[in-house]
Amino acid sequence: MELPEATKIRLKTQYPLIDQLLKSLTEEQCDREVLVDKWTIHQQLAHLVRYQEVFFERVQTIMSTFNALIPPYIVHEDEGFARVAQLPVSELLTNLNEMRQTINDFYFNLNSGELIRKGRHTQLGNFSIALWAEYFLLHEAHHIFQIFRMSNMLKNEVSNPGLQKK
Repeated sequence: MELPEATKIRLKTQYPLIDQLLKSLTEEQCDREVLVDKWTIHQQLAHLVRYQEVFFERVQTIMSTFNALIPPYIVHEDEGFARVAQLPVSELLTNLNEMRQTINDFYFNLNSGELIRKGRHTQLGNFSIALWAEYFLLHEAHHIFQIFRMSNMLKNEVSNPGLQKK
């Protein structure tokens, strides 16, 4: 088994979109609640940074523990999220890029036997380390979409000051 080419491509190319989306936004804009009762861009980014750390710990556990049991990640129970959420956006972006390189290096160096190692998520079931990458990418894509949505709302607000928050 090999890591599918589509997975490799998304591991390399999905997350850099965040830099583009945030390029013209200020720290203050990233801290604004754009969508009522939803995380800010800053919080979304902090979650992605922290989730990469948690994800990498989880795949390391799967590699070192036969049939590892992986509980759901619950952000409000994670003290590490509060720590990461205090960092400025520029540092979060640096951390995101550095940790992603670590994740990519890990995945791109797995052999076929390692790619089929399994970990059991307590809610989603048992799946291979290769499918854990898909799970990670889908989760990340959801948050990138939220950042996309909010960043465009903020940019449109600047160019069209009469737009209302929805």
